[in-house]
Amino acid sequence: MKPRYLSLLPLLLALTGCKEDFATLHFQDSVRSDPKAGPQYSDQLVHEAYKQSIYTAIAAQGLDPDAIALERDKEDDKVIHLRLVDYSLSPEQRGSLKALFEQVTAARQASSMNLHLELDNAHAKVTPSGTSDLPDSIDATLEFDPEFGMLLDRSYDDSMRAIVNESEIEGPVSCKITAHLAMPARLKLIAYEALEQDNSERGLISLLTRSGNIAKVALKVHFADPDLNRHLQQKTIQAWPSSSQITHPAPVPLDEFAIVIGSIGVQTLTAALPFDTRKDELQALCEQKMQTLGRPFTFQMGRTLDRLTSVDYR
Repeated sequence: MKPRYLSLLPLLLALTGCKEDFATLHFQDSVRSDPKAGPQYSDQLVHEAYKQSIYTAIAAQGLDPDAIALERDKEDDKVIHLRLVDYSLSPEQRGSLKALFEQVTAARQASSMNLHLELDNAHAKVTPSGTSDLPDSIDATLEFDPEFGMLLDRSYDDSMRAIVNESEIEGPVSCKITAHLAMPARLKLIAYEALEQDNSERGLISLLTRSGNIAKVALKVHFADPDLNRHLQQKTIQAWPSSSQITHPAPVPLDEFAIVIGSIGVQTLTAALPFDTRKDELQALCEQKMQTLGRPFTFQMGRTLDRLTSVDYR
């Protein structure tokens, strides 16, 4: 009789609601249903945006999303447990599911936020006078902020008048992804500016040298990521260092890159609180703009399957 009972085991498990552990998905940021609720938020629900992204990708593989259950880990809010609600998936379908996740992690590993800065030391201006002891090139990294910024196409005087009068201000608004230029520890960034308004690849950088002098050097920027390069060449995005005219007059850190990803049209803002009164609405519009651009931005921001960093299979 034993063989007969064993042959019915998968059916019995399915009928009693048992789920088969298939994979553990590790994400870059929290996947909890309400990230602002904090550690005391004890349910194991997955954020709806992550769920929809995962289910959409699964359906695109020809698999039934209803055969998949997602549950956040009890201890680690960056982990999702993927379980199969029945045992109907064939070996080929299971292979397709694995291939889906492996494609994302492989593409993420191939992506890079590295920059190669090529310095023209032969024409460096050193203060006080002296020779530049900078290397001929520097490898740096861009680190993205999690939220979007806004660039309002209005003059500084107009903005200040609106703030003083506590009035609304209207104008074209562009979405900005803020990235910070992480330099090697031995170098201190003093200033970085673009040479031309329509060219994000050339600029002037001022660095504190090992001898204590300040060297101002022309440079050429090489972005390592091919998708980022493609967006720049097609002019679907613009990348500007902190001192560029496009980021003025707002004071910004010296290490800031403003990556402008497109316009969300004419918007009306409360000038005194430009990021408070309509922050969530404008952030959502910029999120849609970023999702349209895709990678490498979706590897760094948002709540999609592209935020997946690694997978463990059971």
